[in-house]
Amino acid sequence: MTHTILEPLPEDQWFIDSQQLRSFVATVREISASTIENRMQTLATLEPYFQQLLQQQEWLSEKFMQVNPDSRMGGGIGQWLLYRALDRSLTVFSLVIPPGSTTPVHDHLAWGLIGLYKGNQQETVYRRVDSGDAEGYAELEVVEERSLQPGDIYRLLPPTGDIHAVKTISETASVSIHVLGNDTGCIWRHQFIPEYKSVKSFRSGYSNAPCKEEEEKEYA
Repeated sequence: MTHTILEPLPEDQWFIDSQQLRSFVATVREISASTIENRMQTLATLEPYFQQLLQQQEWLSEKFMQVNPDSRMGGGIGQWLLYRALDRSLTVFSLVIPPGSTTPVHDHLAWGLIGLYKGNQQETVYRRVDSGDAEGYAELEVVEERSLQPGDIYRLLPPTGDIHAVKTISETASVSIHVLGNDTGCIWRHQFIPEYKSVKSFRSGYSNAPCKEEEEKEYA
């Protein structure tokens, strides 16, 4: 069977029909493979292409810019999977944060780029300063606080810049696009409560796609 360019490829998962996103993902995969030994170079090389994607306002449909009252992240935050590689080595998703809502303080555990697509955000970036040896304990310090406008991009390269919280400060929901080198919604990562110096494992999930174990259970 011959596929048109907008149909999902059988080896990967596509949740949106967008030539712009397909072209960008192809670029990400090519650059990622050629810079595998230097993820700082990966991010620097990718950023101009990501900037172009963020500037195009017609490719992301409204269904992927909606809040989610049942969000595992709380606060009505929608995490919408747009693309996932078969080997789970790359995901692209949108994160929708309602006005006044804030994400938990969390990490990502992968290299990546995050860019603001719509709305305005306040980001607080943290650094972990304890040894990490005590279970359930984590001590963080604030590294940076910044206001983000559409088109702004920040890089993730653990441990640098990998822990943060984001709040929507616009009157409408903010929408950010995430390009991550893992299956972010389905891996177990960390949620921090800085005021209590505590940390726990959490999995944010996606608003529109199950994780592997959930999928297997559904079809068992």
